[in-house]
Amino acid sequence: MIGQILNDRYEILEKIGEGGMAIAYRGRDRVLGRVVAIKVMRPELGGDAEFLARFRREARAAAGVSHENIASVYDTGNDGAHHYIVMEYVEGESVKERLRREGPLPVEEALRIATATAKALEAAHSVGVVHRDIKPHNILLGREGQVKVTDFGIARAMSQPRETETSKILGSVSYVSPEQARGDAVSPQSDIYSLGVTLFEMLTGKPPFNGGDRVAILHKHVYDRPPRASDLRPGLPHEVDSVIAHSLEKELSNRFASAREMRSYLAACPRGEPEEDTTGLGRRLWRRRVALGLRGVGRRMTRPATAAGLGLLLVTGVVAGVTWWPAAGGRLGRGGEVATVRVPDIVGMSAQAAQEYVESRGLGYRETHHRPSDTVAPGSVSSQDPPAGSEVAAESVIKVVLSDGSSHVMVPEVTQMSVAQARHNLEAAGLASGVVREDYHDTVPADYVASTLPAAGASVASGTAVDLVVSLGPPPSMPPGPPLPSRPSPSGEREEVLNYVVPSDPELGEEVEVKVEVVDEQGRRTVIYEGTHRPGESLPPQTIVVSGPKTARILVNGRLRSERQYLP
Repeated sequence: MIGQILNDRYEILEKIGEGGMAIAYRGRDRVLGRVVAIKVMRPELGGDAEFLARFRREARAAAGVSHENIASVYDTGNDGAHHYIVMEYVEGESVKERLRREGPLPVEEALRIATATAKALEAAHSVGVVHRDIKPHNILLGREGQVKVTDFGIARAMSQPRETETSKILGSVSYVSPEQARGDAVSPQSDIYSLGVTLFEMLTGKPPFNGGDRVAILHKHVYDRPPRASDLRPGLPHEVDSVIAHSLEKELSNRFASAREMRSYLAACPRGEPEEDTTGLGRRLWRRRVALGLRGVGRRMTRPATAAGLGLLLVTGVVAGVTWWPAAGGRLGRGGEVATVRVPDIVGMSAQAAQEYVESRGLGYRETHHRPSDTVAPGSVSSQDPPAGSEVAAESVIKVVLSDGSSHVMVPEVTQMSVAQARHNLEAAGLASGVVREDYHDTVPADYVASTLPAAGASVASGTAVDLVVSLGPPPSMPPGPPLPSRPSPSGEREEVLNYVVPSDPELGEEVEVKVEVVDEQGRRTVIYEGTHRPGESLPPQTIVVSGPKTARILVNGRLRSERQYLP
């Protein structure tokens, strides 16, 4: 394929990757003059109707999602037997390639990538698209640090009818959710599980279930409890362990309910790395013992002491001073006195590590009080006085405040309540009311709360804004479907008349943009009508010439509201 030009426009320059369905190339759009990624279906699959349909679905699903953390889809089509998709080219590498090159990532970098991926999934899920194959291979890292999720190769719009492929396992076995492993239907929570597996691998260098054949790994996803990431990477913050554990729950009711909820917990995780002992563990512990001994001199001097014991203590003190002085950062003033010491940064350290570090610098340590913190783990230092970098006299005392951890509350059940009552109950629970939006609901009466986000029972930080979904009552009945197709003409072509009434939906506003497009069996898309209408108005009848399989898609304000298929 190198050097070929698809449809006189897309020049293929070099191969950059391949998967089970397609081969990816770096190419150039000769019309717009930009570098693009071109994904070409494998030739042996071009004649398979099922794979061809899945390939086209990839383009439609990905093109319907626009977000800064999702690789954009520009175009799709075919040149003879070559079926292709043109996508945004991200110069850089995948997370998988970064792991192969560098090993486990720093905590801050892994959390940054996971957060950006969760944002991408949140955008996709909001329009009914589940990725179904989140893994390090499909998360791209740009040269400037941008994160892009790509390859919606097995994505499926949740609003479409279920197909026979639902029972097939299409994701990579090391990253599939338990429901995918069982062959059950997937949901947005399946992507959350796969993102949890990916975060585990970014931090430890391998997925939680690995090794053995395909069936053995699938069995582990369904039945085995995953290891803790901190077992493979000691010192990992327990908040990160908790996020991974919640995303890898077997039962959907115990897993994060949405990508947004998972993202809120990722934001609360500490970003710091476990402190490295640059002076050597034995030397550090020895200093700690010396410091404890010196603090106890006053108490022991009130008791009888032998000359030998006192002499040993004095010698120890001299040795400690010689060992400690270069590391303490102190300076000798006139007359040999200690001038100043630079205060170290201990925010985020555990209390024990902070005390050892401060005392190794020739300073005192005192804990003053505790307070809640959404960013610092319980028992760790949340603030210090004087601040890091200050110059203080040797033996000055550093006052620290320890974290009690995040103050979390449970989201109360407020469905079937009025908005005013729901807000009152949320505020009484220590939460805030967030965005209020409306949607149709079959069982909840109009003007009453139908659901919340996060859902009732979720544990969230105090003060979290909870969004309310207010019922509009049952959805209005849809207009009748198209009439029965007419008999085909002798030429094999026939004309179909498409009639459509804009739904009387209050949330659409006073005027809406309506677009009708037709997609043929090669995936070519033709817009046959665009116009502005009020809800309840009828579109002018549109004539569609049918000579092969075609699909008419009606979009209202950019969202797909109706889809009708015509067969020859």
